[in-house]
Amino acid sequence: MTAAQTQPDFLMTAGKMLEWHDNLDRSRPGILELTGVSQHGRATTSGLNDYDYQCPTFLKSDEAHNLQQLRTVSKSGIPNEILEHFKHIKCHCTMGLFPEIGRAWLTIDSEIYIWTINQSRDVAYYDGLSQLIVSVGLVKPKAGVFVSDVKYLLVLTTPVEVLVLGVTFMEPECKEMQLMNRPIFVIGTDNVSMGVVKGTDDGRIFLGGRDGSLYEIFYQAESSWFGKRCKKVNLSQGLCSYIVPSFLKVFSVNMANLNNFRTRITSASQDTDPIDCIEVDNSRQLLYFLTEKGSIEAWDISNDYTNAKRLGKITQSEISTQALKLITTVDPAIFKDVKAICPLSPDDSDKLHLVAVTQSGVRLFFSTASLQGHQPFAANVCPPLEVSGYGQTDVDQYNLETLEPPKGLFLLHVRLPPGHTPNATTSKPKHVHAAYYTEGNMLMISTQQQEQDLLWSVSSAPSVNFPYLVESMSQESLDGVVWGLSELVEHSRPTFKTPLSNARATRQVALLTNQGTQIIELLKTTDMLMQILLACRGPHHEAVKTFFQSQNQREACVTALLLATSSRYQGGEISLWATQAFMLYGGEPCFQNQKNQNQINAINRNLPNQTLGHNPNVTIPRERVPMLMSTPMPNAGSVGGASFSASQCPSQPISPIGINQHNPHNPQSPLIHNENSAAVVYSAKHDGLYLFVSRMLRSIWQLRCVDDYFCPKLGSSDCDSLLAELRSLRNFLEAHSAHDISSSSRAPFDSHLDRTSGYSTILINNSHLPMSEQRNLTEQAQVEEKRSLSSLNLFIKHTCEVISLWSILTHHSFQQICQQLSPEQQKMLKCCMFRDLLLTRSEVCAFLIISLINMYLKDKASVTELSSKLRDQCPNLYRHEDAITSKATELLMMAKNCTSSIEKEKLLRNTLHICKQAAPTLPLRSICQQFISVDFFEGVIELSAVCASKSDPEKVGIHYYDNGEPSDDREGYACFATRMNYYKEVQLMLDQVYLTLLNKKSALDQAQSPGQIKNSSYAAAKNTIPKIVTLALKVKDPLIHVTLYEWLLSHEMLSDLLNVVEESLGEFLRRSVSRNAENVVLIDLLWKYYEKNGHHSKAAQILDNLAMARTERITLDQRIEYLVRAVMCMRNGNVGSSVSNGIFLKELEDKLDIARVQKSVLVDMTALASKNMEAAGAVKELNFALYDITQLYQHFAEPFNLWECQLSILNCSHHNDPLLIESVWGNLIKNIIEEPGTTQERSNRLFTKMDLLVREYGESGACFPFAFLIRELEIKACQMRLPEGIVPEKLISMNLDMELLLEYYSRMISLNERVWANEGNEWHLIQSAIRVVSLLADNAQAIWYRSKRRIIGKAQDIVAGCLNICYQKPDTNRLQHSLKELQSRLQRFIA
Repeated sequence: MTAAQTQPDFLMTAGKMLEWHDNLDRSRPGILELTGVSQHGRATTSGLNDYDYQCPTFLKSDEAHNLQQLRTVSKSGIPNEILEHFKHIKCHCTMGLFPEIGRAWLTIDSEIYIWTINQSRDVAYYDGLSQLIVSVGLVKPKAGVFVSDVKYLLVLTTPVEVLVLGVTFMEPECKEMQLMNRPIFVIGTDNVSMGVVKGTDDGRIFLGGRDGSLYEIFYQAESSWFGKRCKKVNLSQGLCSYIVPSFLKVFSVNMANLNNFRTRITSASQDTDPIDCIEVDNSRQLLYFLTEKGSIEAWDISNDYTNAKRLGKITQSEISTQALKLITTVDPAIFKDVKAICPLSPDDSDKLHLVAVTQSGVRLFFSTASLQGHQPFAANVCPPLEVSGYGQTDVDQYNLETLEPPKGLFLLHVRLPPGHTPNATTSKPKHVHAAYYTEGNMLMISTQQQEQDLLWSVSSAPSVNFPYLVESMSQESLDGVVWGLSELVEHSRPTFKTPLSNARATRQVALLTNQGTQIIELLKTTDMLMQILLACRGPHHEAVKTFFQSQNQREACVTALLLATSSRYQGGEISLWATQAFMLYGGEPCFQNQKNQNQINAINRNLPNQTLGHNPNVTIPRERVPMLMSTPMPNAGSVGGASFSASQCPSQPISPIGINQHNPHNPQSPLIHNENSAAVVYSAKHDGLYLFVSRMLRSIWQLRCVDDYFCPKLGSSDCDSLLAELRSLRNFLEAHSAHDISSSSRAPFDSHLDRTSGYSTILINNSHLPMSEQRNLTEQAQVEEKRSLSSLNLFIKHTCEVISLWSILTHHSFQQICQQLSPEQQKMLKCCMFRDLLLTRSEVCAFLIISLINMYLKDKASVTELSSKLRDQCPNLYRHEDAITSKATELLMMAKNCTSSIEKEKLLRNTLHICKQAAPTLPLRSICQQFISVDFFEGVIELSAVCASKSDPEKVGIHYYDNGEPSDDREGYACFATRMNYYKEVQLMLDQVYLTLLNKKSALDQAQSPGQIKNSSYAAAKNTIPKIVTLALKVKDPLIHVTLYEWLLSHEMLSDLLNVVEESLGEFLRRSVSRNAENVVLIDLLWKYYEKNGHHSKAAQILDNLAMARTERITLDQRIEYLVRAVMCMRNGNVGSSVSNGIFLKELEDKLDIARVQKSVLVDMTALASKNMEAAGAVKELNFALYDITQLYQHFAEPFNLWECQLSILNCSHHNDPLLIESVWGNLIKNIIEEPGTTQERSNRLFTKMDLLVREYGESGACFPFAFLIRELEIKACQMRLPEGIVPEKLISMNLDMELLLEYYSRMISLNERVWANEGNEWHLIQSAIRVVSLLADNAQAIWYRSKRRIIGKAQDIVAGCLNICYQKPDTNRLQHSLKELQSRLQRFIA
């Protein structure tokens, strides 16, 4: 057992089964197979055996009740007013039928009278002729030639002219007929009397002349440059008939016949053979005519007379000769005098095209093409004719080796009439003078007595269960001599003909006698079953069982269904009895074991009633039944007798009877094994239902829905007739469920009846199994059949809805509906067949409905009535939510056009209320888009929330989100995804509003100058998004909040996002950061959220993490900013004064100091990067992360000789290594001095940098070696030959401590180093010392009085030390003088 199927699975199951049964039904043997022609590839004969003809009583076990094949519907005489004119007859009178309009006609000399057949009323006449009327014809005019009022053309021929009259009707359905007073066309006959008039369905008119030629009247709407509006063309003579003048036509005829040497009739050597009858096969565009001498000629009339060509001709003597070759045991006279010809439609046979009837009732079956390359009994084969000759043959262009079969007239089968069998009890037909053939029914009119004819009915319809042609026969005496017979045309009959509609439609044939008209009905199998049921008063009778046994069981079930579902018998006894018969004798399903399969394969040929297998995709090809000879066949081992020619056994008739005459010929059913190695055998009821439906839908199954111009191929009237059939079957299936149809309470047929004992045979083959296993197999078979029938039931309901929808569409402007579709939808519709529409293309129905609704809304029409109709007729295609959507759309359009704000708000609220009721199954996106179009944003939010809530009433999706979205919770994820999918509509709404805002802003920027006031519409649009955010946050569902946050984040509306104070934002940001740990934007938003909401400690931690993150997305400046903000957060009063917070604050401050050092390193490294590639890499590294102080020194400052940075690092780390610090200072000063430039420039750079460094490190202690710097600067000044005393001046200007300066100078003086002499100025230090003291003396008043004496004392020591040095050196008078003066000044300050 399989799992429950979805609706598409059911539809596909039913569709495949329907296609299998349809293919099986199409492959039924036709006339060609039943006559044995297809098996032998040569002509055959039948009618010599007793079983060839049977009376209808063979269908019943009780012969007391005779079954009728014919039923007289009505009789009516010739109207009295017409009979009055018989008194004035002079020389000629003829009669006939116009079945197209339900009328009969009678001519008396030059007058014609027309009256209705049924009631002998509405008499019309025409007396505008002076000549004798020879023949009459009624033709439907060509399209577009005449005005629409002219429904038919009445063609009258006289010995000298042909008249064409217009026929109009005052009322539809041909109720009141009128003839136009003046003829439309009058054409001369050229002294050739036209004895026959025949028209085609497309309006062409053919005439049969007494000279044996075939003519056509060509007419057109307007006269052309090269031709008249109407002309007569002799197709038998070709171009000569209207190009050559009349007095020269005798020569043109001879020339034409000379060119067409294959034509055996010439005007000079043979007497004329007038055409007696013309018949047209409209479906194949073939025309046949019969001459008075019994010759038959076939024509391919093509689309117009220019392409018409003769296919072949066979004379009466040739027919007799060929027939005698097939049958030698009968009187040759029965093959003479062919009196009637009847074309066979493609439904009758695709290979046999014509049946001719002789005076003795012998039927001769012809084809215009040979079969399988054989040419059996071809007479006067005409090769393809050149178009220009109209019957002439161009020998050079005829290729005998063409791949197409030769064209001509081929006699393929001879069927003898009843009465020629050895044990015949019926009389033989005599003096047959008329015949008519339709759907397996042959009607022949014979003259048994003077002034009284006999009607012979020969039908193969009741004998569908035989592999050979078996016909039932009946006779009926008529009131007079038949002048014409023809089938009446029902104007109400649907355009699309199906086997089912043909089986239901009544076939009525009108017989016109000299006493009046008689309408008979050709009874079908359904009528015979009804006769049996009425005679037996129900189905519980042996006669009904015999009917099912004698018929193919499937066909019998179809016949019963036709009665059970007929509207004519609905609710009556006939319908009830037919249903009971269907249930009683429809068999039962079963399983066949695989180990018995070999035996069943042999029996399957005897099982015409069951379908084996539940998979209709696999088929077994049909096997041909071997053919029997009435006498031993030479080379009997050859297949089908195709290996010998007719000359080998010219006198041996071939019978189409199979070897197993008691077994019906039927294609094998598909055999499919299930997993238990058993195949299901469906019951005949099951197969009958599928066959019933396949025949019902055959005409539209492979039909394209529309043509290239989007015109529907299925019209409204066809939809109505098809819907009537579908609904009657649907009612039948609803009244009788699959369980009732497939129940096991019915007993099968008796096992001794081989022809219908399929189910019993299966039971016998399964009898070796235990009873329990047999019961299990039976129950499984019933389950399989119920499943199949359930699929069919669902398919029928679905088909009813699809056809109902199509009917509704066709009652509107279908092309306008299609024009509203998208190009992709239009292409899909063009390629779609009704099979696709019913099985797989449900989306086509959906967008057609949408287009229809939109057409109403576009026209501002109410959709209430249309929605109600759609809901009533196709509730599954147009569901309740679809109706709600249509109503909501209508209300929204009203709201859009509403000028009152109060009324508009009321309409919008009403629409929202309706939509909430239909949630969540309504098309949310479509509704939301319409809400957006009217700026009803609140409606989008509320409707999305309601849909999400109803789709997840237990809040499983919210629980899934709150628990951290665990990966193993599939149900929670499904609910979560469903909710988020609904909330996408909110995002789409925000997208549209945002796009509108951008467009308005762009338009405003172009239209206004920057100083102007902004447009009010732009301001309103700008305020829309915050309003939507506020509305969405009111919904108590965190998932809609998530949707909102995601949209704001994706559109970089971070300020709006941070304005949200919901706790869900923090959770959203935390989860987003955890999923995207490297997303700096998310992390930045998170700390801002914490800071804004008072969580300063958490904000500081996130800022610290941001600053320390190793990423290129954060620059060093941003890292410093993060640390600064982190310090500020930790210093906030709300943080608290815990030990951990204090430690964390100290760490942040240290990191900030180091970061600033790293910033200085980065600045210097950036300046160096343009010259050093390694420095460029170092710049990236410095921006990539924060480093500790050691890493900065070892990896960056020291390798790249960044002395100032080294100094900064040493200062920051409080490193106390005097030698290292002095080395750095020395290198720093050296680096400045060595830079290019003049002495003055270098001097300025040096002291400027010293000024900056003093300001930064002057108070740092160990990192500022003052004494070392003074000495180093003095040495550099000496080397550069700078002005005397510049170093003291610059140092004092830097606000350094004067006392320390004096102390350090005093020490240097006391040392009296040789370095000054080595640098070129032995007295440089003494001069600088003098300058220091001088500057002190100049600013003595600024010295604090308490330290004044001590400082001046140190200054005196410097002066004394300098004098001591000068005393030791020669030529120092000037220095000594200066020092002494300075010493005197200092002394005065002390005093």
